[in-house]
Amino acid sequence: MALLVFRGGCPVTEAYLAYLSLHEMRPALILAIDYVGDGPRSERLRRLVGTGVAARLQRIRRNRAARVPAALAETLQRSLPVVLTPGREPDYEAVAQRVLRLTVDNYADPRLLKAMRDCGVRTFLYCSGGRVPAAYFKEDLSILHIHPGVVPHVRGSDGLLWSMLARGRPGCSCFYMDAGIDTGRLIATAEYEPPRWSGLRADADGLYHALLYCYDPHLRAALLISVLERLAPGQDLAALETAAQPHGGGHYYTMHPELRARVLARLFG
Repeated sequence: MALLVFRGGCPVTEAYLAYLSLHEMRPALILAIDYVGDGPRSERLRRLVGTGVAARLQRIRRNRAARVPAALAETLQRSLPVVLTPGREPDYEAVAQRVLRLTVDNYADPRLLKAMRDCGVRTFLYCSGGRVPAAYFKEDLSILHIHPGVVPHVRGSDGLLWSMLARGRPGCSCFYMDAGIDTGRLIATAEYEPPRWSGLRADADGLYHALLYCYDPHLRAALLISVLERLAPGQDLAALETAAQPHGGGHYYTMHPELRARVLARLFG
């Protein structure tokens, strides 16, 4: 298995690597990708300093934006098996058999797809957000994703909060990605007891950020380990037993900040 890592501010990457190390597992490859991104600001930066420098500057910016106050990070991760430090770049060489580094413009950059074709690994664990271009699913590649919500009930954005609001508890789903939004063939799901923290002090924006960076990644990593521990010796990760997702379900969008603040007050106030 290879980890498809878009560098800079990605808490899920740190969680996956920490949990894999805790269970004495090493990915065959980490494809560590510096990327500029989309949008007018990214395009202006690319034109001004070039793709390579722009991608490094964006990585630094994303890592800084990912930071969580130490006391809040400690509160949310109390009693969890590892402690994440959002904004810290993992030491990829220390935790993987091989690391391949690449700089691209964005997810749709053909250099990325070529690197995936040529790297010698056919199964990837997607460690980012956003939609993967449809062209990837026409290739002989398998891309696993762990989504913060039990599908088909909670698809889309802000899965952690929507799960707790709609289903009363957080959950995750592991599936092979396809061209749809969280619609791929389902490998496993899990739901967890609602969290309770004493001494939680943060405003709505700070708490939301901290949940995404210091709590949600643990749930995804726990499901990843559960899936990997069920593998038979020599079993191909690209050929896990799956089921089509049931029809129906819910598709959710990013919460408006005012709704988000009310939901957080209801859940943790």
